[in-house]
Amino acid sequence: MTLADHFPTSANAFPDLLPWQLPFDWIEKGAAFADAVLSLQIKLQENDDQLDAFCVALRADIEVQTARQTDRSVAAMVDGFRFVTSQVQICRTMTLGRMRTCYDWLLWSISREHVFGRTENYAMYALPPYEGATGTMNELALEVAVDWVWAAYIVAHKFGGLDDHCRMFFEAAVAIGLQAGFGKGTMALTAVATYSAARKLEATQLPVKVLLQLLEDPDTPARDRAQIQIAMSTHAGFYTDTRPLDWARRTLSDLRSELKEHEALQLLGVTLIDQEAWLAARAEILSEIQALSKLYRSGVSRQVARVSLDSRILLLHPIIYALCKFGSTEDLMSVLHAWYAEPDSPPADADVLFVCPNHGDGVAYVWPDDRHFVSNSAAESLEKALIANSNALNEYFRGPQGDRQIRVDERLKTTPAFEFGAEIWAAMGDHYRLSELADRLPRGWVPRSVVVMPAHRDPLQAMILDRLGWIAPLETSLTISNDHRPIRVLSIWPGSTHTTEAEVEVLMHVASTAGWRAKVASGELDLRAFRQFYEDSDADVLWVIGHGEQTSDDASQTGVVMEDGTMASLADIAEFNVPSTGRRLLVLNICSSATAQTFNGMARSGLAQELVSPSQQVIGHLWPIDYYAALAFGSSLAMALTRLPPAIALKEASLMMRDQGELMDLLQGISPELQAIQRLSGRRAAEVLGNVLSWGCPVILT
Repeated sequence: MTLADHFPTSANAFPDLLPWQLPFDWIEKGAAFADAVLSLQIKLQENDDQLDAFCVALRADIEVQTARQTDRSVAAMVDGFRFVTSQVQICRTMTLGRMRTCYDWLLWSISREHVFGRTENYAMYALPPYEGATGTMNELALEVAVDWVWAAYIVAHKFGGLDDHCRMFFEAAVAIGLQAGFGKGTMALTAVATYSAARKLEATQLPVKVLLQLLEDPDTPARDRAQIQIAMSTHAGFYTDTRPLDWARRTLSDLRSELKEHEALQLLGVTLIDQEAWLAARAEILSEIQALSKLYRSGVSRQVARVSLDSRILLLHPIIYALCKFGSTEDLMSVLHAWYAEPDSPPADADVLFVCPNHGDGVAYVWPDDRHFVSNSAAESLEKALIANSNALNEYFRGPQGDRQIRVDERLKTTPAFEFGAEIWAAMGDHYRLSELADRLPRGWVPRSVVVMPAHRDPLQAMILDRLGWIAPLETSLTISNDHRPIRVLSIWPGSTHTTEAEVEVLMHVASTAGWRAKVASGELDLRAFRQFYEDSDADVLWVIGHGEQTSDDASQTGVVMEDGTMASLADIAEFNVPSTGRRLLVLNICSSATAQTFNGMARSGLAQELVSPSQQVIGHLWPIDYYAALAFGSSLAMALTRLPPAIALKEASLMMRDQGELMDLLQGISPELQAIQRLSGRRAAEVLGNVLSWGCPVILT
């Protein structure tokens, strides 16, 4: 049999990459072919799309080969091949910040049963060597195993989902790091130590002891010494006789020339023990942040840059946590603008309410004149809130206590479970305790925006309205915005849903009453038509009805679904032109339009977030919205926009849509013949509209 017989998907998709017609036998030639594929993958890193497609095709072939094997030795050779040929994708996706994808590659590489994309996997996992595989295959697998260890413990620390595996392979991981020696071995050992110290594992003493021994070894290169001392400036330093603060100061003093990329910033963050330290280091820290932001943006698209920045956001955590204690909103905004904002964009003002839900001293609130830390155990209440969030949204949100066992129905994944609405609202109330702010904030003050860092996918904006009585946009762009355009022209994209006709009918009546000119896209509603709709310079409000999709780590599968089933993806829309005169409003009344990946930073990697700019404000939905709720929200928002600016209009719409009686009266006032009245007047609609998972779903971003 030939290579093409064993790898038909790969051979058909990429006929010119490898000599597929050569004869192939797993035992005799498996290791050599694994080595050849590994070399090819390293070369293909110059073309991201081709490498992704090749690895997906190869994965499909390997899964078929795994299922077919009955001979134990051949099955072991397939295991080795799977492991070796996964490492390039593991390292690459981790470096790019595609944590969910990297997580799946990590586990798939060591399992015959792991299913990509599934939240729950009950599979067997094993690192090499593989019993029955040839010595050459195991040698190759063990040679690249250090890459797996390095990536696995970083992903476990930043993303989660690997706690059990990291504990199971702990001693093996340390042994692999030691065997690899200086360079990659040191990188792997520091990743293990940093992760285990953060999780407060008793076994942390093992990698720390090994690293300290390396520091005492005169043959240890200076670069490795710097990496070890950087690790000791984290929680790992608490397992030594020297404080993390002193490790950081020592490294900055003695090994500054050995520091690369983000490491100086990481150490500077550790030294911020008071306001005096911040003032002394402020200029240097902001300069380091700007240099890193420029580096991570270099040569990649805006979406890729945002994911890359988000995946490294833990670098800013010590700085943010410190500034919550003694800095100002101007300090906090300066740090975030330097990291996140587009190059050369003017920073927005600091008239904001800054919220840090994860602060060790309790949820932190900072505003221009003061600050407040709520009186609860933030870690405990946040864990409960994220469990409630997981239940309510049929998704897994990891809390401060690490990984936990969950049950997620893959068929209903991300679909709101209305029976958990009360649970999430109560858990959020206990965690955020916004009522404690009511008498502390300046009377009558409404901030320009609310800045949440780290952000969670929860209805915080709705809870602020409920507890404090106002809505301010969630900060996304961090830059100065143009003045809102007065509404003269409303342009509607009528994507196909159960309630499109009813919603368009309401919009047309409202527009007529308000004196707006309304336009409805017609003809073939494809990508070309959507671009024409989106780039319309006359429209003051763009209103999108239809279906939305959101896929973690993939901008090409996140966007607005077209009539023919294709997609106007985030990657597509981000390249479309937005008129620069004034600031228009984009209403994305579609599912998951404001769903953002959250990597312990601001919520910025999502469709709505990506489309916010100085020239465009966006309203969208945090998760899939029920079609009754979408119709009620669209109707309520349209009516409110005739009298109010966008943020206040969203406030009124949120209150209006949950009161079925008031909503029916207002719709009757427009026209008693509206389809929306019939659709929204029933008992089922009342139950949906009264649930926080409906009225807490819409958000406004700036």
